[in-house]
Amino acid sequence: MVEIRMPKMGDGMEEGTINSWHKKEGDMVTSGEVIAEIETDKANVEINAYDTGVLTQILVKEGETVPVGAVIAQLGGSKDAPQSAPVADKAPVEATKPVVEEKAVTTPASNGVSTVDTSERVKASPLARRMMRDMKVNPALVKSTGPGGRIVERDVTAFLDTFKETLSQTVPSQANGEVTAVPATSGSSEIKPSRMREAIARRTVLSKQTIPHFYVSMVIDMGKAQLLLKELNSDNPEGKVTVNDLIVKACALALGKVPVVNSSWTAENTIRQYSEAHIGIAVGIEDGLIIPVVRNCESKTLRQISANTKSLVGKARNGQLKPDEYSGATFSISNLGMMGVDEFTAIISPPEAAILAIGGIFKEAVVSDDDSIVVCSRMKVMLSADHRILDGVSAAKFLQEVKKALESPFSLLS
Repeated sequence: MVEIRMPKMGDGMEEGTINSWHKKEGDMVTSGEVIAEIETDKANVEINAYDTGVLTQILVKEGETVPVGAVIAQLGGSKDAPQSAPVADKAPVEATKPVVEEKAVTTPASNGVSTVDTSERVKASPLARRMMRDMKVNPALVKSTGPGGRIVERDVTAFLDTFKETLSQTVPSQANGEVTAVPATSGSSEIKPSRMREAIARRTVLSKQTIPHFYVSMVIDMGKAQLLLKELNSDNPEGKVTVNDLIVKACALALGKVPVVNSSWTAENTIRQYSEAHIGIAVGIEDGLIIPVVRNCESKTLRQISANTKSLVGKARNGQLKPDEYSGATFSISNLGMMGVDEFTAIISPPEAAILAIGGIFKEAVVSDDDSIVVCSRMKVMLSADHRILDGVSAAKFLQEVKKALESPFSLLS
């Protein structure tokens, strides 16, 4: 008997939800074949079988959440076993019965609050099921557009948009573990966070509680960088390079010159220093924040970094990132400049030693070396650093290298 366990799909993953099973009990499974899709705090990921045999028992149903390492199914028999092989301790009808989500059917109650009848069932994704439960939506009224008739997030959103005036009469709250209704005029509501938001909460608390942060800021003249971008993009308008691409390349060069920044503090109380610059780029998405990783930035050209970044950001916003595309960063960048933010501080993503927060480019009158006043395009950056690994001097040296690269941007083309 071979146990199939909930895999760890990236940094920080502690649990996963079975989104759907691609096989049912009694089916033959071949090594390497996709058997299920799981939902993590960052993405939906397909998992493959590592052995060949008969899927004798599914232990975790669709929609259920279990910790990493928990047994979710069992394989038995051999690759020659027939697909109709009996399932241990299961009646035949149980072995082939598809697993689907419960459907909540509302019936009137004397106080005007809906009660739930789970005698009927409906297919729904975990996120859609959670939304319907929290917003007290009757699944029978939601039109499904997902694969196999499954209700997905967009279906619930469409229903809420249509009936939001009616639904606004009650909002969900938690009382003794039960979902109850409170008047909309109370001025508050209880909102269950998404799995991604829960993961962000855990990691940011862990970061602030275990990493002694300190902060160093610097102002960078971006005039020459803007001129370089204009020239690059006029030559290739379809493959535009952005300010963020320049910053990623500048950080990669700076990490090579101040390698202590490209480090992490280990559980053994040692400093692990990396020779390759795998730079994470914070991307805001509907449920929160995800950090896809552009790998080996030290050896990539500016246009390669740009193309790689565009691809990863697109995948992030469509929920298509694979685990190896959002894990393993050695340094991260968070850019809010495009949203009009002047400056901010970012929280370090463990186990990295630092993260660079980028503000917007702004015009400012500056006194030049000859005492004349000129208008410059400037940008504020703020480095959040782990004081166990870095000190003020090393943090400042890193920012000096970033500044030097961006103010002499032709060095980024090599």
